[in-house]
Amino acid sequence: MYRFSAFIIVLFTFFTVTEILEAQTNVKTGAKGGLNFANFTGADAEFETRTGFVIGGFAKFDIPDSPFAIQPEAMYSQKGAVDSGNEIRIDYIEIPVLLKYSFAPGSTAQPNLFAGPYAGIRLIAEREGGAGGLFGGSSNLENQTESIDYGGVFGAGIDIEVGTSIFTFDVRYGFGFRNVFREESGRNGVLSVTVGISLPNM
Repeated sequence: MYRFSAFIIVLFTFFTVTEILEAQTNVKTGAKGGLNFANFTGADAEFETRTGFVIGGFAKFDIPDSPFAIQPEAMYSQKGAVDSGNEIRIDYIEIPVLLKYSFAPGSTAQPNLFAGPYAGIRLIAEREGGAGGLFGGSSNLENQTESIDYGGVFGAGIDIEVGTSIFTFDVRYGFGFRNVFREESGRNGVLSVTVGISLPNM
C-alpha cells in the first residue's frame, strides 16, 4: 500500500509543479501508458523477456522559436525478466527527462526523436515461485537488489495536435547504467511502447 501511496505523491507533486509552470510558459501536461518488454543486459545468465506495463504523467515544455522541447515524465515502470519460467519482478518509480527534436514544429502532426537520462526508485523486487513450496508463491529480492537505478533513454514518436490537446505515440529503449543485483551482473534493458494525451488548456 505504501508503494502505491508513494507513486501517487510523486504524481501529485509532478502535476502541481507543472500546473504552476503552465501559467508562465508554453507547456502541455498529460497522462500516458503502455507496455514494457524488459530483460537484463550484460548478465552472466540468459533470461527471457518479461512483459509489464508503464503508466504515469508527462509535461512538454516547448522552447520558443526552436524545434526542441524538454519533456520530464513521472512513470510507474514494471521491469525485470523471466528465469526458467519464473518472473523476476522489479518495479520502479522512474523520472526520465527527455530532449525532443521535432521534424515539423508548429504542424498538426510532429514526428520527433528524443533522448535523455532517467533515474528510478525501486518499489518492488520479488521472484515468482521462490518460496511458495508446493503451491508456488514468491520470494522477496529487496535485500539482493539495488534500490536506485539510473540510465539513458532514446526513441522516436509522433505528437498529433487535436484542438488544444496533443495525442502522443512513441517507441523507446531504456538502458540502465547500474547492475540491478548487488552481487550479480545484469542491467535493466527495456523496450517500451506508449500512448498518451495531454490535458486541454484551461
